Amino acid sequence: MSVFSVLRDAPLPVWIVSLVLTVSVTVWATLRGLRTMARRMFSMVEPYGQCRTVADDRGAVTTGERASFSMDWTVVREYLETPGLFVLLAGDRAAGVALLPKRGAQDPADVDRLRVILDRNVKRL
Repeated sequence: MSVFSVLRDAPLPVWIVSLVLTVSVTVWATLRGLRTMARRMFSMVEPYGQCRTVADDRGAVTTGERASFSMDWTVVREYLETPGLFVLLAGDRAAGVALLPKRGAQDPADVDRLRVILDRNVKRL
């Protein structure tokens, strides 16, 4: 509050400079936080190495170089589709996100088949 009381009687150029500095610091801090989060996420999944995911009506199985993971569709609450990804959002019993990159499909028809499987088993956002 003391900052606003100091700026209350300030001329317009001081307000503009303050606004520009505030927005700049906010953007910088947000980007730094996102970069830190991305580094932490990568350090968690990097030990698994290259992974392959196979999906059917029962769920999805991901097999990596050092580990494997299976997920029943009941764990996934909903999904959304971007131009390059399917993003699976976990439900009430588990908090998490799974990313299925479309570039991993061997054939464009595989992306369509995955979309049909997801639409049958998971709510689309």
